[in-house]
Amino acid sequence: MDFNFTYQQLVSIATRKERVLSRQLTKQEKLQAVEALFKLLEAAAHNSGLQDISELAQQREAIKVADAAQRLVKKVAQQKSKKDRDLTLLPANTWLAWFDGSAVPNPGKCRIACILKAPDGQNFEHIAHMEYGDSCDAEYSGLILLLQQAVQHGIVNLLVHGDSQVVIDDFNHIKLSSLLRIQKYRQQAQELASAFEQLRVSWVPRHKNQLADALTQMRSD
Repeated sequence: MDFNFTYQQLVSIATRKERVLSRQLTKQEKLQAVEALFKLLEAAAHNSGLQDISELAQQREAIKVADAAQRLVKKVAQQKSKKDRDLTLLPANTWLAWFDGSAVPNPGKCRIACILKAPDGQNFEHIAHMEYGDSCDAEYSGLILLLQQAVQHGIVNLLVHGDSQVVIDDFNHIKLSSLLRIQKYRQQAQELASAFEQLRVSWVPRHKNQLADALTQMRSD
């Protein structure tokens, strides 16, 4: 019997049921493990109208890829459905907002920015600078700038997005920082937060915060 596959390769091609059957076949016919599994896979290939195990491996790999793609599509659809449901629960006058902050070098000069999106789709961009701080100083200051601008716009319902897990977890009292300066930022942000009827501050990955991030990268000379 000419083997073109190692035992580990055969194991990766076989189904769980085939692996169990191969162990039984090893005992019943006193075959080596690789021989038993090869025999079963060869039979499976022929029963599927395929020429050999190589074609069987290609077919099964294609099925795995298709299944993974289907699961991904389903997951994305579920996430979109949840997001749509969340948005429908918000009052009609809810504003959307994004904030960001950067320090170059870190620590160094900081640039902070936020974007406020009105229910009618109009965007309002705000940018500010800090002489010195690290990325956490910049991010928290970006959130505070956003809340300050939202108060000035007279917003009462606000959904905020940011890509700093540290800042958002601290603001939401999920993981509080023990640093005094961060505590001061939190206190200032919480005082501003009291001005809103509804306020939600949520984390998003950086690629979903690109507009605010881009504003912090547009450095002036």
